[in-house]
Amino acid sequence: MKHTLKEIIKGTTEMNYVCNGIVYYSIKVDDTIYQLELDTKDEIEFKDVYFTPIFKTLTLMRWIRKAIENDKLLQITP
Repeated sequence: MKHTLKEIIKGTTEMNYVCNGIVYYSIKVDDTIYQLELDTKDEIEFKDVYFTPIFKTLTLMRWIRKAIENDKLLQITP
């Protein structure tokens, strides 16, 4: 991964699409785009979460950190 968590949360986030209960967000940091997948089928994790097309990236930090730890934050562009 090209950036640290601290650098990533300063980026901009936009919802791409929703498919089978998974919400896909793109995070743009400088010239790099990352893809974050949020599996909303976990009723405990996402019970009171409202998803909007655009979030402050800092708001998603909890899930970004988990994705980094599990190697699930995908770097889409170099």
